[in-house]
Amino acid sequence: MLPIYQPYLPASCLHYAHDALDSTWISSQGVYIDKAKEKLKEIIGSKYLILVNNGTCATHMLALGLKFKYPNLKKIIVPNNVYVAAWNSFLFSGGWDFEVIDADVNTWNIDHSKIKGTGKDTAFLAVHNLGNIINVPALKKKFPDMIIVEDNCEGLFGTYDGKYSGTESLISSLSFFGNKTITSGEGGAVLTADEGIFEYLNSIRGQGQSSQRYIHDKLGYNYRMTNIQAALLYGQLMILDEIREKKSAVFELYKSELSGVDEISFQKTEGGTEHAEWMFGLRFNKFDFVKKRMLELFLFENNIETRPMFYSINQHAHLSTIKSDNTVADLLNHQCLILPSFPELTRSQILTVTRKIKDFLRTSK
Repeated sequence: MLPIYQPYLPASCLHYAHDALDSTWISSQGVYIDKAKEKLKEIIGSKYLILVNNGTCATHMLALGLKFKYPNLKKIIVPNNVYVAAWNSFLFSGGWDFEVIDADVNTWNIDHSKIKGTGKDTAFLAVHNLGNIINVPALKKKFPDMIIVEDNCEGLFGTYDGKYSGTESLISSLSFFGNKTITSGEGGAVLTADEGIFEYLNSIRGQGQSSQRYIHDKLGYNYRMTNIQAALLYGQLMILDEIREKKSAVFELYKSELSGVDEISFQKTEGGTEHAEWMFGLRFNKFDFVKKRMLELFLFENNIETRPMFYSINQHAHLSTIKSDNTVADLLNHQCLILPSFPELTRSQILTVTRKIKDFLRTSK
């Protein structure tokens, strides 16, 4: 079975993880915590960066940091078709009222053209679906009073206005899960330029410890990254250019093979942005849900794993009562399919995937 994703872990990358194991520093202390943090800060250009144990915890820290900075804030604008962790992370601690905005049919992200005038009582959660970047600097100019945070778990190494995504909002989260462009197995990070938010989140990540050891002055969590995770991450960062080159080649070949197919359209990028090239997706413009499922089954029977586009918020039982217009989100879920997108995907494998898709379209008319 050709998997939807598998991490790129050459021996040169794994060397650092073996070194961490040999050192016996296997928990949340060790040299690779700082090595990975400083290397990632250098690449991304973030003033402050906190490593955590996974992307969901990183996104929960967005909610916690936002409440710390703006304790009276309750309303947050959220997208309608994202991975459930983005919504859950704001519900873990409660105190948030969601304003759900439907998706844009072209970018597959939130349709931010539907945002009305906002004041300082409103926050906005930008989620970069599949690595397609929302132009946060443009939104800041359009809505100068709106507080913006980013779930950048899928958007790492995408750009807006020539800067890496995640660097122009109040706080942003990253994920290094096994299916992300760079991985530490699990793992995540929080970025911010706000010193107060950084000090607060850095403390609550480690049980809320004060400057005096074993005296805890706030409710905290155990969200710390381990030295082994950090060593894996550091190894990935050392071969980052290689990983990104391989990913770009995958995207370019898919586009060149499928760009002439009338029934297919690609995710469109916003002006001033560059796609992070995490996952490659297609929209089959004339499909309904049944036909999309038939294509999924056909590809599965040909040993090709795929993934559906995210479901609208009301499809999840614990979110079913939240008010939402699901028109475009449901359409995209019925028409979009995510293809294998990992760095070591070969030309032959991509050509097999694209040929099978064309075969299905030709025979199912």
